[in-house]
Amino acid sequence: MAVLVDEDGSPPFLPNVFATVRYRDRGAALTTTEKVLRTIGMAYLWAHCRQIDIHAALTSVTFLTLEQCEDLANFLRMSRAGQDAELKASATTKPQKIIRLEQVRGRMAVAQSHDHASADEGGYRIQTIARFLDHHHERLCNQAVSKDDMSLKDARAKAIQRLRALAPRTGSGPQGDPVEGLPEDVMLNVEEVFTPGSRRNPFKAGFIQARNFLMFRIFSDNGMRRDELRHIRVDDVDYARKRVKVRVSKTRPRNLVISQKTADVFREFVSNYWSKIRPSKRAHGYLFITRSGDQISHSALNLIFQVARQDSNDIPDYLAPHGIRRTWNDRLSRKIDAMPADKRMSPEEEKKIRNHNNGWSQNSEMSSRYAARSIREKADRIAEELANEIAGKI
Repeated sequence: MAVLVDEDGSPPFLPNVFATVRYRDRGAALTTTEKVLRTIGMAYLWAHCRQIDIHAALTSVTFLTLEQCEDLANFLRMSRAGQDAELKASATTKPQKIIRLEQVRGRMAVAQSHDHASADEGGYRIQTIARFLDHHHERLCNQAVSKDDMSLKDARAKAIQRLRALAPRTGSGPQGDPVEGLPEDVMLNVEEVFTPGSRRNPFKAGFIQARNFLMFRIFSDNGMRRDELRHIRVDDVDYARKRVKVRVSKTRPRNLVISQKTADVFREFVSNYWSKIRPSKRAHGYLFITRSGDQISHSALNLIFQVARQDSNDIPDYLAPHGIRRTWNDRLSRKIDAMPADKRMSPEEEKKIRNHNNGWSQNSEMSSRYAARSIREKADRIAEELANEIAGKI
């Protein structure tokens, strides 16, 4: 079990509780938890350099200021050698002097000679710490606050938002294109490939085809993550209410909707195949298992989609569970756009629905990234209409 300790060998309370609640208890790999704790340790190192009692800050309504979050982001982007040099420099007493405001705002401006971590690593660190801060911000929001403290609540949210904004962007995809889903005609082909008894189904008939089809149906109905699907237990599926409980999640547990068709597929799979496995082999209760009763692994799940891709010329090579998750978000955008104007929900309501279903926090900005395809399609449509109007006037 991974535990963060301070220089005295004592485990700081806040980081270890966060790692336990948000990662360890949700089935995260040990290496993932270790990396999260190591990153939080960097934030504590920054606080030590700045002589900030970070525990007191995170448990107080005053929290961290906007300027402190900017300074923290700069520190997180440093290489370990740069961070160590910053720690060493902070231990040296320096004479007071007058400097420009720009040098105070983001104090790393005076240390540009330090190497920086890669954009990927720097982005990961900043996003991890933003989640850590957001966790404590939400805890404070659940407490009764006075009117005077409401402004502090907004200041906390803005500081965390600013920290996230300082995460370096990686990749060269334009306008969020990499997070687009699959076209509907492709999804029809994918469903045919996974349908039991289909001539296009490359998997062994019986248990394997039935299990794989149920996987596809759940992915398609609600866009849950692959690791969330792996940890579904039979008791987590409510056939009557057509709901499935996501208990193990890297973000937030929640209840998701499934269609009547998927509920029927679930009941048939459990009745015809899952229940026929020896009870001692399925005592763990996991829904998605091998024929021997073991919980299906990440590699086996990925292999299923690899076989489906390779066996069909009509399926693109980027078909994967996360691609179907993106497809669900595209479908949500089209569903909302198709509503009559008087019944269409506000952007704020749409964001809440998208964040809930995807397991993101209330303040997450991921919803805008996953709506990228809808935004681009509407922009293209409006631009085409405008071009035709201009052409008609010439």
